[in-house]
Amino acid sequence: MHRRLITRTAASAIAAATLGCSGLIGAATAGATSQDDQFTEVVSALGITVESPEQAVKLGHDVCTLLTQGGAQGPNPVPVVRGVVGRLTNAGMTKGQAANVMRAAVKIYCPEFGSIVGR
Repeated sequence: MHRRLITRTAASAIAAATLGCSGLIGAATAGATSQDDQFTEVVSALGITVESPEQAVKLGHDVCTLLTQGGAQGPNPVPVVRGVVGRLTNAGMTKGQAANVMRAAVKIYCPEFGSIVGR
């Protein structure tokens, strides 16, 4: 019984955090004029430091490249998605930042992966 309560509480917290971050991505992209501006705004809103807007744009395109090269549209995309998040966390992002950067990159630059990375 106690374990179920902990699991439900953790699941609720994760769901709330994900919904909050989804709103952040949507709000950051609402006023931007181009895909690159949208992604740069999301990166900034997430508190991720990049050297320039061009570096932010490169980050977004790199995420899409990693998903493509990893075979994310194959029968088991989970390891590919985890690998992308792992690479981003190894580069200094928190796990939450990494997941949200990946979601934003997919939403803005490679929507064909939308069904595998969630909303």
